[in-house]
Formats: sequence, C-alpha cells, structure tokens
Amino acid sequence: MKRILQRVVPVIAALMLMTACSSNISSASSPKPVMPQMNDGLFVSKSDETPVPTLERLMALTSEQREDLHQFVRREDIAQLPKNKQVREYLLTKLVNFNYEGMNHPASVALAKGSGNCMTLAILTYAVARELGVKAVFQVMHTQPMLLEVTSDLAVTSDHVRTFLYEDDSDNKGFTFSGRSYVVFDYFSDRYDRGGKKIGEQQFIGMLYRNLAADALLDGELNRAFALLKAGVQYTQEYAPLLNMLAIVHRRAGDDETAKEFYRYALNVSESKITLLNNYHYLLTMNGEVEAAERVKSQLLALEDTSPYGWYLMGKEALDEGDNQSAKIYLKKFLHNTPYYHRAYFDLAKAQYALGESAAAKSSLSQALSYAELPESQRQYQAKLTWLNQ
Repeated sequence: MKRILQRVVPVIAALMLMTACSSNISSASSPKPVMPQMNDGLFVSKSDETPVPTLERLMALTSEQREDLHQFVRREDIAQLPKNKQVREYLLTKLVNFNYEGMNHPASVALAKGSGNCMTLAILTYAVARELGVKAVFQVMHTQPMLLEVTSDLAVTSDHVRTFLYEDDSDNKGFTFSGRSYVVFDYFSDRYDRGGKKIGEQQFIGMLYRNLAADALLDGELNRAFALLKAGVQYTQEYAPLLNMLAIVHRRAGDDETAKEFYRYALNVSESKITLLNNYHYLLTMNGEVEAAERVKSQLLALEDTSPYGWYLMGKEALDEGDNQSAKIYLKKFLHNTPYYHRAYFDLAKAQYALGESAAAKSSLSQALSYAELPESQRQYQAKLTWLNQ
C-alpha cells in the first residue's frame, strides 16, 4: 500500500482537497484544537544544506525584471488597459516559448529561464500582480487523476490551481467571483476540469512550501522536507496536504506517535479527509492496531464527498491490492459525481467481475464504451464486453 503525497506539477492530475466528514467535525462550541508539537529533535539540518527559502525570495523579481515590467506597462497600447489586463498581457508575452517542465522555481528564476511547473506559473503570476498592485485569488481545480511518481511507499499525485486577477479591490469584497471584473489564468485547462474551492494567500503559500517539501522528500532529504513543512505551517495550520506530509516525515523518522497526533489533529481542522483517513489507516495497520484501523476504514467507506478524484485514486489502490469490495464502493462514489470518466467504469467493471457480479460488470463496460472517445479505448472496452457476453 502506497501513501498518497500531493504536489502541484504541470499536468492534468489528481486533486485531493475534499469537503468535511461529519463524523470528525467538532461542534461550534468546542475549543479549536491545538496543533501537535513537532519533534524537532529528529530533524537536524546539516551545515551544508541549502537554507529554506523565505517567501520574499520565492516571490521577488529582480530589479531588471521589475524595470522591464514597468517599461512594458508604460507602452501606449498597454497603459490604457486596467491593471489586471496589464498583468495578463505582460505574462502572455513572456510565456510564448515557456517550457512547462515539472520543476518548482522562484518567480525570478521562472521568468529568467522561461520554464517551470503549474505552481511556478502561479507564483510568477502572483509576483507580477503584486508588483502592479493587482489582487490575485486562487482556485483549486478538480482535474483528471494521474500518478506522477511512485517510490517504495509513496504515490505522488498533483493538484492544479488557476488564478483570478481582479480589476479593483477597493470595495473589499473578498473572494467572490462576481461583482467585479477579472481575468483568469489557467495554464493547464482541460474540458473535464471542475472548479473547486477558492483559497487565500495563506493557503497558497502553504501549497508552495508543500511542493518544495515533496521534492525534498522524494530526493530522500528528510531534514529539508521537515524544515520546508515547518515553514509552511507558519502560514496555514489547517491545510490537509501540509499536515499529511508532516505526519509522513515523522513516521519516516521513526516517530509514529507524533504522526498519529498530526492525523487526528488534521481530521479535526481540515476540510480534506480522504487522504488523511487513508494514510492514517495505513499507519494503524502497519502498527498492528487492528480495531483502530477498522474504525478509520469504516469512516472512509461511509464518507460522502463531492470532490471526486480522491475516490478514484483510492479505488485504483484498493483494486491493485485485491480489495474489490472497497474498490467498488470508492469507484461508485467517484462516478456519482463524475459520471463521464470512462476509465473509472472500466475499473469498476474489474472489481464487479472479481466479486462475481457479471451483469453489473457488463453494464459498467457499456457505460465505459459510451463515454470513450479514443478508438483505442473503445476497442479495449468492446473486446472486454464481447468476452463477458460470451
């Protein structure tokens, strides 16, 4: 079983930001939980390690880049535009030959090199907008799932953000998407994308440090990953992927008890439950805590959520592990909210056939065939359906 880790990269990929699980929500009168104490003594930075970058360093443009930007907006055809459209026009000129690679870069490096991933582009957009005094608001997107990297016990997926640039923030309307003029930057849009939650600057910064920590963790740099996560929680202490990774690094450092504390805390304060419950179940199972693991698994199976792609990845994982009953439940939850995704019907048919539900498997394959557009997928589903009918 692989633990799901999340970062933002330049592909259409899985989004793991879920709505609340009622069995884990504290009542309004309950005191707000306090974040667990991190076990700093387990993570000692080495003298030769690169210091954790400050937010200012990540967001700052060089003096030459700022001058180039201001010269651009002084052009007669640009100066007459609203400032948010000035940001758009400037970025469009710089992104013509942009190399959409899976690297996390500071804004100045992205602009100089002309390369980076989805999060890098969001940072660059934010930096240019900030320089021109434009309000930027971010929205997470539900996008088609894709596994990006797999190690011995980590399955890495990504989420995707788009940026709204507002013309005027003088009325202080906050994050509403109506009532003001705005332009949208979405570098990796897809027709299957669904708009998700709007997020503020603090969570956006948390996502940034989460991305950098994921890179460090995959490179085996546990101390650096911890330092980056510690920087991230200075901005947000309720962002589920950040808390999930804090649990993972403590577990990897041998402190399962602190890892459990972070899972329990995160389940109380975060809206995203699916990955947390899945990874918490894994930790309890590895520790032989059978009854506690079953209780968490029951919560996961009973969870109702309209943010779909977490269910799909969970279904795929259960299918790979031979847990066909759980796979069927997870995939049905996914398809309830995303009925057009043909691959999920094919996976559901596998689980149903393994459970002896041949008629249901035929129905799922027919659904997969009806939604498939590529001839290769159509041939695959038709062949399986023909075989089942025989």
